[in-house]
Amino acid sequence: MLSKWELRNDSNVSSELIKLCKGDSLLARLLVNRGVNDPSLINYYLDIDHAKYSHSFEIPEMEKAFLRVKEAINNKERILIYGDYDVDGTSSVALLYRAFGLINYEVAYYVPNRHNEGYGVNKNAVKKIREEMNIDLMITCDCGISNFDEVAYANELQLDVIVTDHHSIPKNPPPSIANCNPKTLPEDHPLHYLPGVGVAFKLAELILNEFAPDKVSADKFITSLLDLVALGIIADLAPLKSENRLLCIKGLGVLSRTNKPGLQKLLNISGSADAPNTEHIGFGVAPRINAAGRLSDALNAVKLMTTDDYTEAEELSELLDSENQERQGLCERIFDEALMQIEETLNLKEEKVIVIGSKTWHHGVIGIVASRLVEKFHLPVFIMAIEKEVCKGSVRGIDIGDLDIFLEMQSMQEEHNIFHKYGGHMMAAGFSIMKENFNKFKNICSDHFKEKLKARDLSKVIKVDSDLFLKENSEALISRLENIAPYGLGHPQAVFATGPLKIKGTRILGKEKKHLKLYLEDTNNEAGRSPAFLKNIKNKTVEAVIWNRAQDFFADFHKLENDLYIAYTPKINDFRDEKFIQLDIKDWKSGSEINPEIFTRTKN
Repeated sequence: MLSKWELRNDSNVSSELIKLCKGDSLLARLLVNRGVNDPSLINYYLDIDHAKYSHSFEIPEMEKAFLRVKEAINNKERILIYGDYDVDGTSSVALLYRAFGLINYEVAYYVPNRHNEGYGVNKNAVKKIREEMNIDLMITCDCGISNFDEVAYANELQLDVIVTDHHSIPKNPPPSIANCNPKTLPEDHPLHYLPGVGVAFKLAELILNEFAPDKVSADKFITSLLDLVALGIIADLAPLKSENRLLCIKGLGVLSRTNKPGLQKLLNISGSADAPNTEHIGFGVAPRINAAGRLSDALNAVKLMTTDDYTEAEELSELLDSENQERQGLCERIFDEALMQIEETLNLKEEKVIVIGSKTWHHGVIGIVASRLVEKFHLPVFIMAIEKEVCKGSVRGIDIGDLDIFLEMQSMQEEHNIFHKYGGHMMAAGFSIMKENFNKFKNICSDHFKEKLKARDLSKVIKVDSDLFLKENSEALISRLENIAPYGLGHPQAVFATGPLKIKGTRILGKEKKHLKLYLEDTNNEAGRSPAFLKNIKNKTVEAVIWNRAQDFFADFHKLENDLYIAYTPKINDFRDEKFIQLDIKDWKSGSEINPEIFTRTKN
């Protein structure tokens, strides 16, 4: 995979912003580099207690949705919550289920089985919900916006439907009572990037403010749901900006002291009980919740988040932990097989997209594999599990500005009518095609992306915030960086560049020997070095880690040993009660490969 480093330096840092950052020009620069150059947005980053929530009615059609729910409650109608099987969907279902429970209104919920029913609303489920469960009003969570036919069928059965969703809006949205989707708002609106759980929360706010006994109770009830909101925001990789950021920070605080037995047990079993943060959720908690929907039944995830029984919570958390271990094994096998298939069937010097599939791959985990393939090759990936009659697929895109995977699929559908079903976002989507169209689909994708991406530089871009001397990586620096945490999509961690360095030692990590620990020092080569560099070098060994790319690094070792430049994020590693600085390496280059514009600070 080719990469290039670019210095983040989009605009000047104003003196007003530096003042708001209490004179810390580095933090001000980091914020500007992340698009926060308007002082009015600073509360989302440095003074969250003074940041303001947007009113739920700012989401188009939310008022219509609320009035229909209010009518249903007043008339004692039967309500059902219908959600997707990932963390965003299941946390949305759990949130609304708990919201209704807080006002003592009994509702039902339904989560389709990934293996038997697939994503979104399906007609068999609609028929069962209306005719067997006798439901009057169905509220979808994290799905429904692409289900025109299914919602029309519900209307035929006199089942009212409210859609709460955040996925890209098709040209023909469903004929529901209300389609509550923040994507209808301008991109600069604080609610535009809400995930499914955020939309569900905005509806829950209205319900609780209307039906709670008093304002104090309503506020208490609303706050109690924020742990589920943070869980869904982080797991769904929603951009951590504007109101998402506010909800995430407040939610992490509630999560750290949650009284929900299922979340308590899950935090414990994933080693995240003490002050959970975005990394704990993203890499520990969320994969375990997702494992239920990927391998068995996502209803277990909803049960975990809604139970008040500690025994049941412990049993469910252990089940999800076991399924996650099984999921990890499946991912490793499929990833290795995918690499073999790519090597044997694709010429990546010519192709602009990776399209692969197999009868032996589990469609519940191929999305994870697709993400890993994008990380390795930096090409769009369409990966399919070939089943009896259909191929079920996941798509992951690459960040090159104007490439919107959903719109590209929409374009292919308009021209070739190849998809049985599809839906998703700019960077990720799901789809199905008929099995007999597998080879045809590969050719369509290949031709489409060759045309779309011709003459485009597809190198992965590493955005560097600043160059640093090695000795500047201190606990004090990392503490300063924590002032604008949490980090995530839309607000990435700070990345610094340092070099030249020499490698004093290496150590392979992990059962699969895919990770690498490096022991680094400043080089002693003084030739051509600036006085500032010579003043700041300090022969102190610093640890650094490379995840999943040990063999790639060793392939380059001959040119790096005494001339290594790294792009990295400094972190504190807390291991066995010992804290030390560790550099999380994102990429590396030799001196002849670097962009000299990045090193203006440490070279001059």
